[in-house]
Amino acid sequence: MKNKHYSLLIGIFLMVLPQFSWATHIVGGEMNYRCLGNDQYEIQLTIFRDCDTGVPDFDDPASIGFYAYDAITNTYFLDTGVGQLGQLLIPKMNDDTLNPILSDPCKVVPPNVCVNTSTYIDTISLPFREGGYTLAYQRCCRNQSILNIIDPLDTGATYPIEISETALLECNSNAVFNEWPPIYICVNDPIDFDHSATDIDGDSLVYKLCTPFEGANPDFPMPQPPNPPPYTEVTWIDPPYNLSNVMGGVPLAIDPETGFLTGIPNTIGQFVVGICVEEYRDGNLISTTRRDFQYNVGVCGEFVSSFFVPEVSCEGLEVLFDDQSINALSNSPLEYNWSFNDPGNPGAGSTFSDPVFIYSDTGTYTVQLAIETQITAPNGTFLCTDTSFSTFSVYEPSLFPEFTASIVDCNDPINIDFINTSTDTVFNLTDWQWTVNNTVFSNSESPPTFISNNNEQEFEIELIITNEKGCQDTITQIIDIGIDLEYSNSVVVCEPVSTFDLEVNVLGNPDITSWTWEPTAGIISGGNTNTPTVDLGVTDTYYFSVVYDDGCIFEDSIMIDNSGLDLGLNITATPDTLNDGQSSQLEVTGNNLDTYNWEPTNSLDDPTIFNPVASPVVSTEYTTIVTDINGCIDTISILIVVLSTICEEPYLFMPNAFTPNGDSENDVLFVEGNVIDEMYLAIYNRWGEKVFESKDKSIGWNGMYKDELLEPDVYGYYLRIKCVNGEEYFKKGNINLIR
Repeated sequence: MKNKHYSLLIGIFLMVLPQFSWATHIVGGEMNYRCLGNDQYEIQLTIFRDCDTGVPDFDDPASIGFYAYDAITNTYFLDTGVGQLGQLLIPKMNDDTLNPILSDPCKVVPPNVCVNTSTYIDTISLPFREGGYTLAYQRCCRNQSILNIIDPLDTGATYPIEISETALLECNSNAVFNEWPPIYICVNDPIDFDHSATDIDGDSLVYKLCTPFEGANPDFPMPQPPNPPPYTEVTWIDPPYNLSNVMGGVPLAIDPETGFLTGIPNTIGQFVVGICVEEYRDGNLISTTRRDFQYNVGVCGEFVSSFFVPEVSCEGLEVLFDDQSINALSNSPLEYNWSFNDPGNPGAGSTFSDPVFIYSDTGTYTVQLAIETQITAPNGTFLCTDTSFSTFSVYEPSLFPEFTASIVDCNDPINIDFINTSTDTVFNLTDWQWTVNNTVFSNSESPPTFISNNNEQEFEIELIITNEKGCQDTITQIIDIGIDLEYSNSVVVCEPVSTFDLEVNVLGNPDITSWTWEPTAGIISGGNTNTPTVDLGVTDTYYFSVVYDDGCIFEDSIMIDNSGLDLGLNITATPDTLNDGQSSQLEVTGNNLDTYNWEPTNSLDDPTIFNPVASPVVSTEYTTIVTDINGCIDTISILIVVLSTICEEPYLFMPNAFTPNGDSENDVLFVEGNVIDEMYLAIYNRWGEKVFESKDKSIGWNGMYKDELLEPDVYGYYLRIKCVNGEEYFKKGNINLIR
């Protein structure tokens, strides 16, 4: 049972709108005029747009065009005799954000709903003209996600108003809508909105739904002045949408006399709606005010009192109540008022969210939860309340599930008998559900023998019993068929031996009748145990059979693999001879290697990988202990020789002559030495001009200077070397270029 006072808006899922740098995302708008006398008229334009996706800002200025009708050509023309050559450019006066207020105070506004508005007001002189004037403002674009019109992003919007001859002659002001409709509404909730207008002249007003006009497009999004009439209406996506059914669900309808709009939308999304109010004087239409706007229809939740308690509690008189109330007013704390309705404890209740209560006796009870919160809205302070009820029964524990299981036949298939010994000390048992290894196979008091055809060795058996009051209890048992054994079907021999000890570990304490191993010719000892010694020369596969006291037999085999006798190790060092400060790349390879441990470790970058980098300071022998995937171990070593660095000749050598004649013999002059870390060589001619220099010993001089081969002569040089041990070497001398 439910007593609901207010509903609470959980959220509206607004469509995600694309952004465009060339257009404001128009949400709606309208234009009004007011006669001030002496041909003076106040023009007011109001525009609405999305806060986040509206780009750029509101027009500054906004252009309102003034058009007159030519009855001869049946066309409209821009009346350049008024305004600024036929248009009124009005600067932006304000920029405000709508304050969304819901009619239901116990609803909340989603944080991502936002609409900005701007109003443009100016005064203009409009002398009498036959046919009157048509005023218009145009802009691009509407939201692409609108559901009820075709190509909304390309249609834009036009907000026109006509000042007729009668309006000009009689100084008429148009009817002005009183309120802007809500920014969003709830799907499947009634729309009840007063679209009434006020006419200061006291004329008769008639309201109707009307089709909005298209406007500017993305290619010309802000025409100044706007395009002339006539204006094209937007195209409805028909079916299902048209002027008779703008939004789906219960169609929108407007009272022609009061302007009261009703309907029930049933589709989530964005919809364009147009409303017109016609102004009549003496039975003649003298003015029409148009507005179009956008309804965002979203999902709304409720402010709901709710809680959970099992329909039947069979665990005793203590009952836990789980609050599951929905409170979208999360910033407003809830107040709880529980009534437990226990005749043995009149008036018992709680103000906790999840109370625990101990009833005075078994029986059936109806509990009430009333929740309330106080919220402060822009239009006042309100109390939101809701109440829920639940009826349930409380009983003392009386169920005792129990059964026994015995193996009838352990061969394939396996047969198991169940004997049900469950009881209920108070009520009658009405239901028994048996499940074996997650498969329900029986729902009876005395189940049939369970037959398994897949040679399973372990069974999980569950029994759920239910009594006449709906109380349930469960028991679960695990039955093992056979013995729980631990062994490997393949063992590896790592040593060159002729005999080997097999082992099958037995877990638990089963009653084993016998062990048998075959072939018997290979059994040296222990043939009737789980750890026999076997002859490797007879066979590489031994079969065993285990028989236990209930007659079940388990059989399997163990293969002996001697691949671990030779790991096939190979080790390299690149290079194996170093100068001071140099490093070498070690690498070990082999068959199915798994782990590595190198020694000594202090000169290795990582002693646990197959290819560490060694940086010894003295000659060092490196040894690695390797283990393969079977656990077999072997070692291998390699010596790296470290040469002492001597930073002088003859370990450094600079030739005194070379012959760059193209015979590939001594054509290039190089500085030589294995201990060079850094080098600078400069060569000069006899006039002191530098003809060559190098900082890399691999780059030598080929006798060229400025792309020409120099003549044979004696050249001077300067050489500076820094060796790998940090010492430096300098030398000056002469070089003979010979051809």
